[in-house]
Amino acid sequence: MTGPDRSRSVDEATLRYLARAFGRRPEVYKTSLFPTNKLESLVVTLDAEYYPTDVESVSLELRAYTNGDFHVSYHETRAGDRRWCRWDRHDQPHNAWDHYHPLPDVGTAAAIDRNYAIDLTRVVERTILPWIDERVGALWESATD
Repeated sequence: MTGPDRSRSVDEATLRYLARAFGRRPEVYKTSLFPTNKLESLVVTLDAEYYPTDVESVSLELRAYTNGDFHVSYHETRAGDRRWCRWDRHDQPHNAWDHYHPLPDVGTAAAIDRNYAIDLTRVVERTILPWIDERVGALWESATD
């Protein structure tokens, strides 16, 4: 949503819905809604059993706001090396409202403009989950090379 009302409050209903949806997925180890160290977030820990053995941990952190803004970060620790990327919708000077910061470190210079679905649940379903599936496949391919 663009326009005059750019106030930002946590979209608790969307994050609660996503917590329930992620909680039903077999590759999810646990969900933490509004943990004390990330009060505006849903943190989803993925089951490392789905990844090659050198992948130590994988998680998503989702933030959603009632003005339509969101941030979804993918965090991966592999052989002691932490990598992350992020799907964003927010006003800022470096890119369009919808944009993506690729692996390995979400650098602003590498950010790419995107066009996401209006609803964050659709962004998760159509963009983020397919990206994670491709990432898992690429990690397994590189582990067998």
